[in-house]
Amino acid sequence: MKIGTRAMNQNEYLPTKVLIPFFGKKKPIIGVEIGVLGASGTVAMLNRMPNLKIYGIDPWKHFPGRGFEAERNQEWHNEMYEHSKNRVKEFGNRCILLRMTSDEALEHIKEKVDFVWIDGDHNEDQVRKDIVNWKTKLKDISILGGHDWQIDHIRKVVKEEIGDVETGDDFTWWKEIKK
Repeated sequence: MKIGTRAMNQNEYLPTKVLIPFFGKKKPIIGVEIGVLGASGTVAMLNRMPNLKIYGIDPWKHFPGRGFEAERNQEWHNEMYEHSKNRVKEFGNRCILLRMTSDEALEHIKEKVDFVWIDGDHNEDQVRKDIVNWKTKLKDISILGGHDWQIDHIRKVVKEEIGDVETGDDFTWWKEIKK
């Protein structure tokens, strides 16, 4: 990083440095975001990519013992879901929020997608399931990526399942998938 510049957070970095250079802004693309929380990333992608239709997947549910935001009480999750719905309302049918786990959402998304971004349940087994399961939904040339590269078990699982990846600001990781 150059002196005097700041690192981008994932909400800026993902569309600006990964998705737009790869897909452009003209050809329609379909994405999946696993782990929406307050829809900051969703809104950032939709604002920067007028060609994007995105499925935002999050159970917005309290999961004891899972760490991160899953530890928050159910009232907080309900509020975050309502907040997310309000934030994406202006994008109409370009954004479909699915209040369910990523495992459940597999059955609801029938079409192939251009990218999958994994930042949901950080449990090692679930990260592995998300990579394995969602790779099957990717188009022949696509992007699979996620957040929290600084977590040892995420790095381990990603390397085991898809090999070496690119990394960027705010602990982002991704790989171009060619089938």
